[in-house]
Amino acid sequence: MKTGSTGILRIGTSSWSFPDWRGVFYPTQAPADQQLSFYAGRFNSVEANTSFYALPTPKTLLRWLESVPEGFTFSLKAPREITHERRLVNVEQTTAAYLDILRSLGSAAAPGLIQFPATFSRNSDGRRLAAFVDSLAAGAPEISLSVEVRAFDLMTTAFARFLLERGIGFVVVERTGQPDTFVNWQAAAESTNSRLPLHMRLIGNDREPLPDDKLIRRPQEELLDRWAKRIADLLKDGTDVFCYVHNPFEGHAPETVRRLLARIGQYLPLPDWNPAVGRPAGEEDSGQMSLF
Repeated sequence: MKTGSTGILRIGTSSWSFPDWRGVFYPTQAPADQQLSFYAGRFNSVEANTSFYALPTPKTLLRWLESVPEGFTFSLKAPREITHERRLVNVEQTTAAYLDILRSLGSAAAPGLIQFPATFSRNSDGRRLAAFVDSLAAGAPEISLSVEVRAFDLMTTAFARFLLERGIGFVVVERTGQPDTFVNWQAAAESTNSRLPLHMRLIGNDREPLPDDKLIRRPQEELLDRWAKRIADLLKDGTDVFCYVHNPFEGHAPETVRRLLARIGQYLPLPDWNPAVGRPAGEEDSGQMSLF
């Protein structure tokens, strides 16, 4: 997988609008319509999960793009209608609309996140899933997509290889109670000689909510050390990484991102992210809904 050049790290949080971040991450008096611009001045990517509930309108999409600098990326989550409600049955129209949104983002599109629930398994849904993946690979090869599964019988090297062979990413998730699938992704990437980025999500224990999203309340020193080393090694080998941190991982995702970046920086220098961000006055930010 070594390419001779250093990979690019895109890192951020899962959504950008949480009430508890005001006065901690955002200035106390910062208007909601300036939160995305403020966020994009500090991190270079974000996982946007409003699209899980409803696809953004063209007006909203334009507002997002006007709020961020060049080089910033959005990882849009696929609508739940596709994955959770219809479970890939008669989803052609919604899938096409989702793919069109990703195309509209252009260079601001991080890999689109297609997340399946734990009840969606290889045993019960494998053939339908395989056909869906094949249709994506054939119909939208120019769009960067990643699939996250939560059924244990799909958290395998074989399924990761199946995706990578079709140019679709296998999402690696750090979540309490789930296996560490990094080794599966790594084995699949090596066997397929894949140049796809690692798409990873640090979720933690979302089944036991913390009282708020303001502070580091559940420090994960060992896990941060492990992931920092993994990320640094991949970057050194020329592999790009997209990493998104959720509040439940430690309690306050922005601070976790900073802590992780500091650890990665011990292994290799990271470029500064100090963009000039600006946006038209009077625009409103559509905000984000938190899945967790």
